[in-house]
Amino acid sequence: MVFKLNAVDFEQQEAIKYRPGQRVELKQRPGVVDIIVEYDPMMVPPIALANDPKPRYPEELLLVVTAKRNEWLKPAGRRKVRTFSGEYALAK
Repeated sequence: MVFKLNAVDFEQQEAIKYRPGQRVELKQRPGVVDIIVEYDPMMVPPIALANDPKPRYPEELLLVVTAKRNEWLKPAGRRKVRTFSGEYALAK
């Protein structure tokens, strides 16, 4: 089985992974979280951070994954429901 991965595909995958707004942690400074401002594949190193003047390589960063809260898990608020008599009442 042969896989063809050219430079353009690699750059596109890397650009998606290191997109602006993504939170990252520097491997040199564990616990320090920063935000990617720009990813420019023509720049070496390609990643500019918000609070770090020095551009970084992807190998120097760890992606910070934030778990999104599932909307279906949140408790339901009060809402109007139709009763059997056709009237509307507030659900608890």
